[in-house]
Amino acid sequence: MVLKSVRPNQTYSCLFFVLIFSSPLLTQSSAAPDSDSDRSENVSWNEPYGSLTPRKQDSQGQTPVATSTSRPEKRPYGWDIAIYPALAWAPVFGLGFTLPPVVSNPIAPAPSASVSSTFNGAYFGGVRIEKHRWSADLLFMWAGLSANRETPLAKTNLDFVFGHIIGGREILPGFYVEGGARRVALNIDATIGTDSASRSPGFWDPLIGVTYRRQLGRKWRILLHGDGGGFGAGSDVDITATGRAEWQFARRFGLAMGYGGLHLRESNTVAGKTLTVSPTLHGPIFGFGIFF
Repeated sequence: MVLKSVRPNQTYSCLFFVLIFSSPLLTQSSAAPDSDSDRSENVSWNEPYGSLTPRKQDSQGQTPVATSTSRPEKRPYGWDIAIYPALAWAPVFGLGFTLPPVVSNPIAPAPSASVSSTFNGAYFGGVRIEKHRWSADLLFMWAGLSANRETPLAKTNLDFVFGHIIGGREILPGFYVEGGARRVALNIDATIGTDSASRSPGFWDPLIGVTYRRQLGRKWRILLHGDGGGFGAGSDVDITATGRAEWQFARRFGLAMGYGGLHLRESNTVAGKTLTVSPTLHGPIFGFGIFF
């Protein structure tokens, strides 16, 4: 076998082709960043979005330490608007009342009695709106109440309808001072022995009130409210107080549960004859809310 010598120009050609074909392979491989080199670009994992985010160098050529970024924290449920389409109230009902004097004996004391019952129900519906430091409450209630006593005989039936609108301003964190008005309509049938009376008074009561509202975490809050009115401009006395906890089990829906009480005194005079009623209600409240 005869060996031929390789010319120098053929050697250079072979090296040239090797470099050309090996360069794509070299560019596809990446080395670990060298601590002594500032030319390699580092990347960090953006956890919330699952993507690689380049870490830029500052003006001095230093690469900042990678920090994990997270999604902006969602604000707690706003509670800016709360609608209560159904609030059930199961109150204990007590009523004191005084009938007009007996016609046959006008100088005798007017007949009076008090009755109570534990089986009564009422329906509420309302809206609460909060905007910055301002608040407004709208509420409607209907109750069909009855109570009786056998000895001596006394019984009453009372249809109770009221609605109020009250607004206020936050003066301390979560504490609102409020003012408004309440419309009350009563339908009364009252009997003591052989004497009876029926009236259907309606009136407007001015109101002043306070509300304390506090957020407890993302899904719970408490709301305490009290107001009073009448002042003789409508009824003689008109006082309500409620306290409830609200649990928002979904983004727009929740439950309300608590306790409430109401006391009213009204003197209604027709043709010089006065019928006085003083109903008191208190009991648990449970309902459903829609929040925006």
